[in-house]
Amino acid sequence: MMGITDCRVCLVHYTSAPGGIELLMPEIIRAFPGETFTVFVIRPAGKGEFDVYEGVPVKVFRGSHNNLTAAFKLWCYARKHKQTVFHGFNTGPFFMMVLRLAGVKKPVYSIRGTIHYCGTLQKILRKIVWRASLGNRYRIIANSEYSRDIFLKFLAPFEPHIEVLYNPVCSSRIKPASEKVVRDRLNIIYTGRLADGKNLFRWIEMAVAIHSYRSDAMFYLFGDGPLRKELEKYCRTLRAEGYISFMGFQSDLSEAYSRADLMMFLSEAESFGNAVVESILSGVPVIALAIPSVKEIFRDFPQFLISTGPGMDEEIIDKIKAINELKAAVPVACRQFRKRFSLEQHVKGLCSLYESLGLSVNDTLSTKKR
Repeated sequence: MMGITDCRVCLVHYTSAPGGIELLMPEIIRAFPGETFTVFVIRPAGKGEFDVYEGVPVKVFRGSHNNLTAAFKLWCYARKHKQTVFHGFNTGPFFMMVLRLAGVKKPVYSIRGTIHYCGTLQKILRKIVWRASLGNRYRIIANSEYSRDIFLKFLAPFEPHIEVLYNPVCSSRIKPASEKVVRDRLNIIYTGRLADGKNLFRWIEMAVAIHSYRSDAMFYLFGDGPLRKELEKYCRTLRAEGYISFMGFQSDLSEAYSRADLMMFLSEAESFGNAVVESILSGVPVIALAIPSVKEIFRDFPQFLISTGPGMDEEIIDKIKAINELKAAVPVACRQFRKRFSLEQHVKGLCSLYESLGLSVNDTLSTKKR
């Protein structure tokens, strides 16, 4: 058991809307003892207020809705705390460059798949800025082998060392399978941001196809994001609003999972895939597109995967017809996932990394028991 007792880590966190990473950060912070962390939050303009750190014992320094103002505030703070470990989450190369210019001695960056939706010119510019900002001092963490490989390919021929540390599961969002509710209809859910890359228009079309086969099927999307209004309009266009419901963002999804029979996850671009892990740990079987990161998660359980090519509709229908076979595989997958994607494993990895940067580590402590 180990934990950090005498150190300061500043998490630099860019957040645009509540989602997986916003729920993950407080979980990690609570797992460490004492006043380990401070948090520097950067938020874009035009976003409503929300505070994912409410009730978390950290000092939160807010940047600005303006990137340049936020960059200046971060630079000033970093100049005064050069020996602090600065750990960037979801910040992109611009703010990492700010930390380098501020002379930060112990920088860490966590890759969260932020390069999926760039155009050609933007990719070129981001590559230049990334290579300039990271330098040789940065310790880099990827949340999957796929994410690591994509980032290395993106930075080539620059080859930094990247450590893989899987996302831990947010325990507050899951409930044991024994508490699931029994019912006489089929409830299919999606959890995650309503954003590009999640393939949600296709998800709605698939819901319509499933409903034509199973008229008792009901569909629930848990999450929020920039595509919500368009998706709701699309449902009305398809006359599917009677059986497809938008539930909004919910920090506690335990009730949603307890009432779900199936998670349908058709995302085309994921650096990891927290939602499918949470679903399995909640006792809910998954049907997911076999994209690289999700295949990595289900490396020993291919029955939860569907192909990305033609025939997807028929394959999903066939999986639903054989849903009892999927349910039978969940307990075995659940036991493996509890070990592979535990909060304790993640915190131990962070402790080891922070210790390598010269922070004081106490061998007698570990993740705090809840």
